[in-house]
Amino acid sequence: MKILEFIFKSEEHKVRTIKFNYAKQDLTETSAKALMERISALEMFQKDGVKLYAAPVSARYLDNKNYPIFDDSKKVA
Repeated sequence: MKILEFIFKSEEHKVRTIKFNYAKQDLTETSAKALMERISALEMFQKDGVKLYAAPVSARYLDNKNYPIFDDSKKVA
């Protein structure tokens, strides 16, 4: 399963991220930008009067696969 990640800039120009585990898997650039603009316009997320998700920067899908480096859990003593 892919994770949808929206990246914004706050009013203080800091990078802020929202991740969605259960999201539509085929968003287009246009629809992703529209969703991000709606999130920004809601102005729901503020801290000390600073809008945390002020400007959309990018959107991407992340692959939710595990790539183990090592696993000793099945090792017999």
